[in-house]
Amino acid sequence: MFATESHILVVDDDPDVLTLSRLALRGLDVFGLPLRIHAAASKAEAIELLGTTLSTGVAGVNLLSVAFIDVVMETDHAGLELCEYIRDDLRLRFPQIYIRTGQPGVAPQRSVVDRYDINGYIAKTDATEDELYSMVKSGVRQAHFNRLAMVLQDGLYVLIPVARTRRWIAEELDKLIERLQSNSRGERQEGLDIRACFLMDDRMMAGRWEGDGQMALQGRTELRALPPTPLSEDGDVWRAEGNDTLLSIAPSSANAEVDFLFRGTVPALEWDILLYHGFTRALAALWKRAT
Repeated sequence: MFATESHILVVDDDPDVLTLSRLALRGLDVFGLPLRIHAAASKAEAIELLGTTLSTGVAGVNLLSVAFIDVVMETDHAGLELCEYIRDDLRLRFPQIYIRTGQPGVAPQRSVVDRYDINGYIAKTDATEDELYSMVKSGVRQAHFNRLAMVLQDGLYVLIPVARTRRWIAEELDKLIERLQSNSRGERQEGLDIRACFLMDDRMMAGRWEGDGQMALQGRTELRALPPTPLSEDGDVWRAEGNDTLLSIAPSSANAEVDFLFRGTVPALEWDILLYHGFTRALAALWKRAT
């Protein structure tokens, strides 16, 4: 995980609800990362936050992990319109959206769940501190895995058309990592610290690491000295120490030998390893066939 914090959006026109939400989530972390709470008092304010502070330079990718949205704000259905905006206009699928309403009669639960792409519905009277804790914990986890799976899938879509030569593959990998690190204005994305590279033989073929390629090779050597954890019957393994992880694809008739070295903001999660393995193995197959 390369995020330095998890982003939560609370949208409600009642200032007391915004204050209590901040207090309820104060000091909570998920995966060892702190929460950053963004508050909006209207649909319009939420849209502004989504387009600026929470925006990234990649279409369909946003920093937002969990949103709690009131229904009745500027209008009786402003919150539901905001849900549609997030899903349909911004095309954000991975943030977990929870409707939290004080007027359930205006937006009955079953009709809202059936019509809108939301992940949960709760009355404000039931939104206890423990309930919010559970929803945020599970929501951040799900959003993270959804986001990572989508980014890696899109990465393969970019690589496949240029897989004729290894030079083109390496160039596109570099561009992909750079796009993920930059915001919509081309500036370094606040809240992300991506240190990851792909190694082939005795060189770094793509990515960014401390210093230069030699530092990456040294990091690979140090991690290779650790006991491996198997990933497949073909000999793929991973090793980790602290926040540094090395994922190695074994050479075969179908795959080139490729190492993925990355340093997260927290120790790698098991599901991260599995997703990265699938991507790196596909990359190894493309690299094997390229000239």
